[in-house]
Amino acid sequence: MSGEVLVKANLLAPRPPEDAVTTHPALLSALAGFLREKGATGVTVSDSPGYIFQDQWEELFRKTGLDSLRLRNVTLRPLVDDGLVEVAPPNGITLSTARVARLFMEAPAVVNAAKLKTHVETEMTGCIKNLFGIADTATRKSAHRSPSHRRLAEGVVDLFSLRIPDFNVLDAVDAMEGDGPSRGRPVRTGWIFTGRNALAVDVVGSFVMGYRDPWKIPLIAAAAKRGLGPKGFDEIELEGCRWEELSHPGFRRSSSMVRWIPTPLRGWAHGLVSLRPRLDPSLCTGCSVCARVCPVDAIKMQEGRPVIDRGICVRCLCCHEMCPVGAMKVHHNLLSRLF
Repeated sequence: MSGEVLVKANLLAPRPPEDAVTTHPALLSALAGFLREKGATGVTVSDSPGYIFQDQWEELFRKTGLDSLRLRNVTLRPLVDDGLVEVAPPNGITLSTARVARLFMEAPAVVNAAKLKTHVETEMTGCIKNLFGIADTATRKSAHRSPSHRRLAEGVVDLFSLRIPDFNVLDAVDAMEGDGPSRGRPVRTGWIFTGRNALAVDVVGSFVMGYRDPWKIPLIAAAAKRGLGPKGFDEIELEGCRWEELSHPGFRRSSSMVRWIPTPLRGWAHGLVSLRPRLDPSLCTGCSVCARVCPVDAIKMQEGRPVIDRGICVRCLCCHEMCPVGAMKVHHNLLSRLF
């Protein structure tokens, strides 16, 4: 891979590597060395994190351990450094237009360096979901306003399809289980997956999480339906391991239960079993981050504490994902717990 290479990492928030929230700096360092061996004249690592952190770049690079990459002549840049371009996703379903990072769209070569994590909205986040970060805040909020998880998954695929990465790396050495992508628990699986096709890599990653039919995950199903990768295991060629070696017993997946409901009943039952945000007042610092990230303005600050308008809330759980102290919890109603 000759010329300049842009590595699109997962830098969701300024959290230490051991939290398994971001792509590990050791992997990115090794990847930079590998790319240079293959002819890269320069390597830039970049991302666009949750927008509440976009004025904290040096803290982000320091806390995630990425500042050490500068010693290896790796450039660290915000993905939005060169501004945004407005584009129309090919065959867009949720998004008719999107504003995305010019740096990503115009880079000579792109390597997608994702982190394997659970996700309370999309069930998993890997290589395909990692490209959600190329969009600006307004575009991401627009996708999150979708009335169903399926529509959000289609919005993620809309963005992914704008520019297919040249290569994909999935950091699963320390993956995240539970209610990810920012408040789950690290779990050591010991795997790193690579491949030219992002969907194939994600299928392998989901197998580690315990999914025996990954194509039932809405995000993977949406990408496969659009012809962006394999539709069955027979279309994936593994090297260096066998399928039976990938399973990680006890891996706790995200709490989403809608996928287990028979398809004809999902529209009726979605509101009954979907997860809801709930504030833990003992942890809340009154920072108002949850109110600022809410895509439908369902959260208002009253006397220094957030109040959720349940009639407006679309249960996207962005407030849970972005809360700096983990005060906005995922609430399971009775039916969800029974499932």
